Amino acid sequence: MEINNKNMCRWELEKAIFLQKTAVDLGMDLTGYGEVSANPNFGYTYLWLEDYQFTLYMPINCELKKTQVYALWSNPENGEEIEMPLKNKTTLSMLESWCQNLANRYCAKN
Repeated sequence: MEINNKNMCRWELEKAIFLQKTAVDLGMDLTGYGEVSANPNFGYTYLWLEDYQFTLYMPINCELKKTQVYALWSNPENGEEIEMPLKNKTTLSMLESWCQNLANRYCAKN
């Protein structure tokens, strides 16, 4: 995973570190292809890894708490995005099941 911190302010760097810690706590493997960075258009700080069907992100105004982290699933067919806030008891297995259910629901429509 690449850390793209070229244009990140201190607060975005703090959120990037927190996202990495959250990902490790969930049991995600951070050694694959992906990046942690800040979206210059919306200001969200995100962690994206090719090996997972979701992106973790934190909005501009938030606290460094797991409940302030969101999982974002993007439909590969039409780009529709669905988000879910993490809870203290959210696990990697729960996130993977959530993504699979969304993918299945989309496939069932087509």
